[in-house]
Amino acid sequence: MPIYGYTCNSCGHEFQTLVQTGETAECPLCATTDLTQQLSLIAKPAKGGGPDLAPCGNPAGCCNNCPAGFD
Repeated sequence: MPIYGYTCNSCGHEFQTLVQTGETAECPLCATTDLTQQLSLIAKPAKGGGPDLAPCGNPAGCCNNCPAGFD
């Protein structure tokens, strides 16, 4: 089930909710269905599925002191 972000057009509440196909989201504060769906950003996983590492593998980033061959 995708998670969608909404802004309620009646009370202004911003929220996220799981929405199944065929369901209509409603505001958890005022129960209206007069909502505006917010644009979601999608993050691409880093190469290898882990954090971005320095060439030597340091998770804190490059310290500029790597031995030869790691540049």
